[in-house]
Amino acid sequence: MAQYKLYGDQELVQLMQSGDERVLVEIYDRYWDKMLSVAFNRLGNQEEAEECVQDVLYKLWNLRHDFSLIKVELSNYLARGIRNQAFNILDRRHRERMKSEGYAPAEDVNLLSPERALMLRELQEQIDNSIAALPPQCQLIFKLSRQEGLSNKEIAEKLNLSENTIKSHLKKANKDLRDNVKTLTTAIFIYTLFQ
Repeated sequence: MAQYKLYGDQELVQLMQSGDERVLVEIYDRYWDKMLSVAFNRLGNQEEAEECVQDVLYKLWNLRHDFSLIKVELSNYLARGIRNQAFNILDRRHRERMKSEGYAPAEDVNLLSPERALMLRELQEQIDNSIAALPPQCQLIFKLSRQEGLSNKEIAEKLNLSENTIKSHLKKANKDLRDNVKTLTTAIFIYTLFQ
């Protein structure tokens, strides 16, 4: 078992594709704490956060034969998986609350029409492109903060920088993202206003 700790993420993914279950145990050991932290930050509930992490790891294992890491680190892939699964859990939580309060949406209303789904995909794509366009250190700090859920202090310690430098990079990243996404969000707002 100790040999798996020496492997990089690319090697683990290749071994996982062959069905080696010990790889999933290594990924679990390596990333569980970070994934749980990100999930808990989004959900605020320990049980749901644990469920979220387990679901992401389960999905990763089910996709193992087709899964590969191209231009993305495993930690980033897992953080994105946690984010998406947390959104699903929050959506389910919201629907259950609405149902318990007696709210029932009209049957013929499609809340996520194909047009809206396309707009959301385009918005996510533009956000991803905007993040990729950030300067390398700014991009790294933004990802550590937003995708991995690290605090400014944790990022400062990890990168051996001051907290003020971290705050400055995050401020720049937020401004750049806001500026890059503003046009598309305005268009989406106008479109939904007149639908």
